[in-house]
Amino acid sequence: MIHRLAPYLVLAACMAGWTAFVQHDPFFWDTVQLGSKHAHHFYENALRWTPLPTQMDSGHPPVFGYYIAVVWTFFGKTLPAGHWATFPFLAGIAILLYRLGEQFGGKDWGPGLVLLAFFDPVLAAQSALVGPDIPLAFFFLLAVFSFLNQRPVLATLGILGLCAISMRGMMTAGALLAWQLAIGWPHSLRLPALLRTGLVFLPGVVFAAGFLWWHHQATGWTGFHADSPWAAAFQPARDSALLKNLLVLGWRWTDLGRIVEWLVLGVLFVRLPWRLLDRKWFQWVLLLAALVLFLSPSALLYHNLSAHRYFLPAFLALHMLVYILVCRADLAPLRKKGLVLLLFLALGTGNCWIYPRGISMDWDSTLAHRPYHRLRAEMLDFIEQEKIPYSGIGTAFPNVNTGEHLFLNGDQRVFAEKDFRQNRFVLTSNVFNDFSETDYDVLEREWVLVKRMKRHGVWMELYQK
Repeated sequence: MIHRLAPYLVLAACMAGWTAFVQHDPFFWDTVQLGSKHAHHFYENALRWTPLPTQMDSGHPPVFGYYIAVVWTFFGKTLPAGHWATFPFLAGIAILLYRLGEQFGGKDWGPGLVLLAFFDPVLAAQSALVGPDIPLAFFFLLAVFSFLNQRPVLATLGILGLCAISMRGMMTAGALLAWQLAIGWPHSLRLPALLRTGLVFLPGVVFAAGFLWWHHQATGWTGFHADSPWAAAFQPARDSALLKNLLVLGWRWTDLGRIVEWLVLGVLFVRLPWRLLDRKWFQWVLLLAALVLFLSPSALLYHNLSAHRYFLPAFLALHMLVYILVCRADLAPLRKKGLVLLLFLALGTGNCWIYPRGISMDWDSTLAHRPYHRLRAEMLDFIEQEKIPYSGIGTAFPNVNTGEHLFLNGDQRVFAEKDFRQNRFVLTSNVFNDFSETDYDVLEREWVLVKRMKRHGVWMELYQK
């Protein structure tokens, strides 16, 4: 019994070790809203389920924030409590990937898929944050594993979890429904099969419909509205903007080392074209295609809805597709291991990619963001020593949040939004995407650089007028 459980215990221990390592990391990027602010709302309202204030409501079910608020209620409002609240989902992801890896290539190949997925900068970075994307990835893998192994109860739980996490989770559930219908075609359209599939998806559909109805009744809108803080991101993209979105989408799929994965996939396609006739293999092509079909339209049709993390389920599907191809390829074992090692290195080094100033990055999708936390703390120490009031310092996302929302430290001070006419000081960093090259040109010509700090590719600069 212990021997059978040993791999799962090792995986859980590894995830526990990682959680212990990052447990004091503050909330960062979108997790400030989706984790900290949502949780604060419910925590401060004695866990009453009420509509979120407009300034923090992006239309998603705030179930994750409510979950964190419950954890804070029982274990204290601390950063470690939030990180350990995500630990069960991290351990679940690792175990599900291990089981899938075993099914793809046998017992010896189980760990490989775990490493391949966690070397991906998007999953790696999200695993260091307290946000809803780790639970989303868990419920997605739970549903995939359950469908593969004909466990309808677990599949139902996976679909329900997806629909409860976010609207993107609802889209992912829609992709899984399309996948199930496609791989069972044409028998999946017969009434008995449709009823069986419908029962699996019914609780998730009921929850999604119920939440969207309740939210619309409570707020008068669904998804977004004209006065939303994120309204600009939802502006329709037309003509050149549509072309730009298409290019950005292609960039997302090849960024941070993932281009090597596509090259490996292309080589295997060329060497093994007959595999296209294998239905057991082709179902993973269909899964990837369904996720691309359901998750891409919002990134193409609106101005700014193409963050890397939005495609995390599709990236996981890509890893599974590549991994099963490597496992089943007619290659010598040493060459297979060499291909997997190449993928590890390509994705792992993606966490070191930092683009030059002026090129926006999704810093919550790479472990390259982690030095920012220490650097920011050091800069704040300098600001305190110089007795510079926060209200006189202009800065940008994600630095325009209180210490309470970032560190849970009770500090309610907040920096001002950057406005060169009003600010006495300006605090900038390559982590802040809202500073343009024009802004930097003005700062370098007309302002005085007071302090510059740099750590592992991340830098911060404080300017004075």
